[in-house]
Amino acid sequence: MARPLARRLQEEATRRGLRAGTALPDAQELFELVRDFPYARASAHDPDTVIREWRGTCSTKHELLAALYAELGLRTTLYACTQEIRLPPGAPPELAGWQGETVIDVHNYLVLHDPGGDRVLDATWPLSTRALGLVANEWGPDMRVACTPLDTWALAPGEDVAAFKEARLRERYTPEQRARRDAFIRAVGELFLRP
Repeated sequence: MARPLARRLQEEATRRGLRAGTALPDAQELFELVRDFPYARASAHDPDTVIREWRGTCSTKHELLAALYAELGLRTTLYACTQEIRLPPGAPPELAGWQGETVIDVHNYLVLHDPGGDRVLDATWPLSTRALGLVANEWGPDMRVACTPLDTWALAPGEDVAAFKEARLRERYTPEQRARRDAFIRAVGELFLRP
């Protein structure tokens, strides 16, 4: 199998000094590379853009992983869930404007349908964010979803993740709550993209 997306990911990781050689990443390495992308919005949801820009949020990281695992012949299901974000004590000062306030969101994660059973994958937060108290998963059978899910949905294969998320946000939250969410995600992205 040609695995063009895995090849692009491997080439970009090599260019960035994160991998050496020409061997394509296996399932674990794919997860680890995507997980450790900085948390920030890419300019588009397509896998090529996410790889080229080397960044992603919960939706774009898991969309990319689903496509990478499909190249390995592995089945996945993308999930969405509502969540309420409350910053923990000691959050970075750049996010002080959100301290004590609730931010709403629709979170995405992935379920990998392994031959040995289904396993939850959540690659949202890079390992480097653990010091901030975020759920940053290592490869293994017992990954945690990076939030406390309120309502959860399995997306249909090929469903537009961004459109699904936007529809849930519009039907459940006010324009003010959605604007606050967007500002929060931008601020977190700016924080994590700093050198």
